[in-house]
Amino acid sequence: MKECKVDSRDLVYENADKLALFDVGKSSELVQCIEDLPETMSANDPRVDLIVKSLFEIDANPIEKPVSLRDLNESIKGNIVSETKISIYEGEWPDMRAIPESDVPLPVELFVAAPMIKDWQEGRVSESKGGKSSRDIIRQYAGMNPKTSPPIRSVDVVVDSDGGVFLALQGDGAHRLCAAKMRGDREILCREISIVKLN
Repeated sequence: MKECKVDSRDLVYENADKLALFDVGKSSELVQCIEDLPETMSANDPRVDLIVKSLFEIDANPIEKPVSLRDLNESIKGNIVSETKISIYEGEWPDMRAIPESDVPLPVELFVAAPMIKDWQEGRVSESKGGKSSRDIIRQYAGMNPKTSPPIRSVDVVVDSDGGVFLALQGDGAHRLCAAKMRGDREILCREISIVKLN
């Protein structure tokens, strides 16, 4: 995969045809694990364990600065071959039930983007939440026990045909993710995960 060039406003990719992202990590084993997945599978499906195991075996090169989530989503949307949602429920409606302990640990170092996060240390540079700056909220979370923190929600595991892989947080938990990066955590619990295959 080719490196991307970043200017002050937008991501500009060297090769739009071949979605040149970043060398965060590669795994041919992961490509095999995600072949022929259904549109939905439960979090207790044995294939989820294989996917997670292969993610943690990747020799990752974490990126220092997060990528714009909006630009990232724009760049991959025309290249998606398939998407599989990992569900925390099993059974059919109306007998569906939540799967106990269904949150999935994913490697912190593979995350490249989160909503509105411009810096892993500073967070949302121009926004405050409840009178606190993003930076203060991240520091507050960083001081908490990661084992008791709620999971982050709506995570994409993006895999291209060459085995290049990265993770993007699409939903809730951006400050918790930043805190995990600040602490140097190896993993973070995630919920509402999608495996996104690119061509």
